[in-house]
Amino acid sequence: MNFNIPTHRFSAPLAAASMAGLLLSGCAVAGASDAATQNANTTEAESLQISESWIRAASDGMTSGFAVLENPTDHPAALVKVDSTLAGSTELHDMEGSGTAMSMKELDGPLEIPAHSTIELAPGGKHVMLMDLKQELKVGQSPALRLTFGDGSTREVPFEIKSFTGAKESYAPEAEESGHAGPAEGDGHAGH
Repeated sequence: MNFNIPTHRFSAPLAAASMAGLLLSGCAVAGASDAATQNANTTEAESLQISESWIRAASDGMTSGFAVLENPTDHPAALVKVDSTLAGSTELHDMEGSGTAMSMKELDGPLEIPAHSTIELAPGGKHVMLMDLKQELKVGQSPALRLTFGDGSTREVPFEIKSFTGAKESYAPEAEESGHAGPAEGDGHAGH
């Protein structure tokens, strides 16, 4: 009896399937490599997703801006500063304390946005402070603020003006300088 089985019938389809698998995996690796290269060549301003951007309506003095910053990339990003023609100056702030003893403090550096994370600028937390307003900010307007990121890239982002009565923190630079960081009643700057 002859038990020689012709292997060419089985090896050709098997070899073709193996080659197809290698080609497909090579395409996937090339695709991932292309995505990584594109990700590396994209600026922070282009790659960050910014949503829910708004500013509390105000007639004068100062107010706050808020937004959600999402970093879907493999690299950390940073919001370095925010500029606006609406105000004499803008700063990135955070809140300290709790309850009625909350006060604002300027961030010591940029606002870090780690890879694959979301940072929320929200009432009672981190926010953009617009000081020395140059005009009344009326509900329904959507002026753009210019955001500058850690890699030097910039982006104009519309911020809708909204009415908001919550989070009545106080801004009391005199109290902070004297070491008494608490609310300053009657200073005319409450309610950002």
